[in-house]
Formats: sequence, structure tokens, C-alpha cells
Amino acid sequence: MRVKNIGGFSYDSNAYLIDAKRKTLVDAGMDASRVLKSIGDGLELIVLTHCHYDHVGAVPDIVRETGAKVAMHGKDVLLLRSDRACVASMFNAPRPKFKVDIALKDGDTIDLGDSFLAVIHTPGHTPGSICLYNEETKELFTGDTVFEGGGFGRTDLGGDEGQMVASLQKLAKMDVSILYPGHGGIVANRAKESLLASYNNARHMFF
Repeated sequence: MRVKNIGGFSYDSNAYLIDAKRKTLVDAGMDASRVLKSIGDGLELIVLTHCHYDHVGAVPDIVRETGAKVAMHGKDVLLLRSDRACVASMFNAPRPKFKVDIALKDGDTIDLGDSFLAVIHTPGHTPGSICLYNEETKELFTGDTVFEGGGFGRTDLGGDEGQMVASLQKLAKMDVSILYPGHGGIVANRAKESLLASYNNARHMFF
């Protein structure tokens, strides 16, 4: 599975292009023009790890140009209707309006044509936050649930502290080789230790 980060500038989220048989984008960031320059032809799917504007702001323009389908957890699909829940005002932007074609749930499998991503529901940052896991390569896309260096997503924008700790505990038990977080650097070394650190840091902070 070939993965390239084509986002992550300033306050923008990372946007990961998976160059699989079914070309897929994990999160879209806010700058559609920059993302579109890097995508090339044939984008089929955009999977959103949660509903916050810095991850979804570019979706309408990307869909308009590529015709890609959009997937997101069902609980965050509902939050897209709320200006407050998608936090667009924090970025001085209007709420983005787009159709979610696939409402995901925990345990779903996303078929990339030559590999698969398992959907893991990890509420805490938002009610419908998800991570995506390639069981074969042990790569994990964590959105704003886990960051490098033992960091984890904030819970004061419609999230929940208890759910965050429970989600991090679940992830800490997984066999992971690489982490692709929603912000910051890719964790290509000691990914398992990073997951454990995130769980322990959240547990000590909240309880």
C-alpha cells in the first residue's frame, strides 16, 4: 500500500493519498487546489476520519472535480449539518456542504481493490471519529485520535474524555507498524509505543 501525505500545511489536516487500485484519499484538508494538484486522475473515494472543518473543508471542490464518493461514520454525518459541530467558524469559513455517499460503522471493510482497510470506531474527539487499519501491512490512519509523541485529540469540541480513553486503550492493544495521524509527522518507528504513550497520557490527564 503506497501512501503519500499531500496535506498538513499550517492548521490544515494531513491528507493521505493511497495509490491503490481504487485510488483513495484519507481526509481532505481545507485547500482543495493544492490537494487536486497532487491527486492526479482516477480518485474514487474520500474517507473522512471525522467531521471537523480542517479535515473536510476541501471536500466539495474535490468531489466537483473528481466525482469521488465520500465515506464517513454515520454519527459524524449528522454533525455536518451543524455549524458548531464542524467548527468551521474557528477557521473563519462557512460550513462545507457535500453528500456523504457511504455511512460507515465499526467493523466495516473498505475495499481498495488490492488491499483492505478496516473501520475502527474511536469516539472521543468527535462521536463518529474513526481509524482505518490495514491488517496485512499493520498501517493505521488515526485522524485526530492519536498523534506522534504520545499526543491525542482534544475533547472540548463535542468530544468525550471517557470515550477518548476507551478508544486509546483499544488502539494500544493493536499490532501497528506505522501511524498516519491527522496532524504532525508520520510515526514510522515505535508506533506501538506511541499508541501506549497516548493511552497512558490521556488516562493520567482525565482520571
